[in-house]
Amino acid sequence: MKTDWQTALYHTPLWLLYALLTVSGIFIVFAFCIRKTTFGQKFWLITKPCLDQSNRLKVISLILVLFLLVLLEVRISVLNTYFYNGLYSSLQHGDANAFWFFASINALLVIFKIIHYLLDYLMTQVFEIRWLEKLNHEMLSRWLSHKNYYRIKYEKELPDNIDQRIEQDAREFITGTVEMVRGVINSLVSIIEFTIILWGLSGILAIFGLHIPKGVVYFIYLFIITATVISVWIGSPLVRLNFEKEHFSGDYRYSLIRVRDHAESIAFYHGETREFNHLTDRFNTIIKNRWLIVKRMLGLDGFNTGVTQIAMILPLILQAPRFFAGQIQLGDMHQTVQAFNRLMRALSFFRLFYEDFTLYQARLNRLAGFIHKLHELKTTEIHTPIECANYVALHDFGFKDQYGNILAQHLNIYLKHGDALLIQGASGKGKTTLLKTIAGIYPFETIGKAECPCNAVILFLPQRPYMPQGSLREAICYPNINPHHSELIQTMKDCRLEKYIHALDNENDWQVILSPGELQRVAFIRILLSKPDVVFLDETSSALDEPTEALLYQLIKTRLPHMIILSVGHRGTLQPFHNKYLTLE
Repeated sequence: MKTDWQTALYHTPLWLLYALLTVSGIFIVFAFCIRKTTFGQKFWLITKPCLDQSNRLKVISLILVLFLLVLLEVRISVLNTYFYNGLYSSLQHGDANAFWFFASINALLVIFKIIHYLLDYLMTQVFEIRWLEKLNHEMLSRWLSHKNYYRIKYEKELPDNIDQRIEQDAREFITGTVEMVRGVINSLVSIIEFTIILWGLSGILAIFGLHIPKGVVYFIYLFIITATVISVWIGSPLVRLNFEKEHFSGDYRYSLIRVRDHAESIAFYHGETREFNHLTDRFNTIIKNRWLIVKRMLGLDGFNTGVTQIAMILPLILQAPRFFAGQIQLGDMHQTVQAFNRLMRALSFFRLFYEDFTLYQARLNRLAGFIHKLHELKTTEIHTPIECANYVALHDFGFKDQYGNILAQHLNIYLKHGDALLIQGASGKGKTTLLKTIAGIYPFETIGKAECPCNAVILFLPQRPYMPQGSLREAICYPNINPHHSELIQTMKDCRLEKYIHALDNENDWQVILSPGELQRVAFIRILLSKPDVVFLDETSSALDEPTEALLYQLIKTRLPHMIILSVGHRGTLQPFHNKYLTLE
């Protein structure tokens, strides 16, 4: 026995090198082959943007280190079985010196295992965090570039719960990938190593009158493979159920967020009952899906628990006849149990990991679908044929909706510096859409020709101006006005927002705190501070009283006399501040 553990210990460095080269080669071949499958194409779609020339060497180095740590864990477990064999055999023979020798070796191995665990945890976290940083950067860049965050809402197949895909799905996809690859490598290497150990410990297995050489090994494989097939059959519906679980949970969270964001409107409408019923319906869908998962998991977990409990005593039963016949020692029995349990864990990996893999596949599909949609948007040209000029002009201009229907046509305007155009018309006639086309953010086809200053400062202000998270100072100066602008405080006074000067550095949800009228005053502050060449006002004064509206329009006209103004509004009081008019019929 002494030769066995010494040989295993001395061969460890060479074994690690050989195993690392073999696993790396198999991994490369497997990755190349699986890339041709649907699963591989989706996986590559997600991971490819995270690999570039600048970090490729670091990624490969980290992967090799993680592979080595996985292999080291398997080798430690192999050595552990030999050392415990010697420990129990010395007890059986009453050899105190041998007992304390193996006890000391096991104590050193425990210390080494602790160091290995800490190093393994650290390197795994480094790899996951670096990957998450890169993937999050790529997803945010794609989502925000080319105005995809805006264009995506016009898509026929709109990806649901984008916030969940960017944050939760990306994070758990990375963790799941690392766990899956580590588990597969650990399991395959363990199957080989512990099969070799069991092969050496096994003799002839007598069962039902048959004498089978090395029968213990065959019986174990038959037992675990049969259990795995049955387990996969029981749990196969979980792929669809877990995908729906993520979808329904995301819908429910989004509905809750909508109530929070539109709390004031719901309160005015007294819509609590309607919202309660809607939220309850969403939640009931989650519960219904949850019960379907519970019913399926009862069968799956019940079967897996039974298999695990049987496997705890099975190796002793199989080896007991040889032990009582004096063919093997107590240490061999203990090593058999250790090797069997480790082999069973390795063979059962795919069976026990099946539930997690269903969730992993759902996240893979959600992330791949989101990135694929962003890729489609990137390759789809935005229909904004705007030519550069020193003025704003439309020549026989028009625009269509997403189905190709003409919404407006034969529009002709010419605005030089200092001109102000008032666009009016009945609701739904395309006033806001016209502003979007001139501003260059309309995602569908246009007709005719438009001209607009290309290198000028252009500001688009909707009916309810956006206030980002952060301090009031940063929110007012969104997106790129200097938060410490020398004219900020005086401009707040001029726009009748002086009561918030004391709260400029307070962080709060200012989108909710400020009233619609106060938000629109913020819009005029942004105009005065950013001094744009062209400003688009989409009913930006609709929540203001007429005197304040007149004050603010007069203010921007006086201080920015060369600015081109395009306003959408219904009030006749806006006409004195514009010198050109367009009515959409």
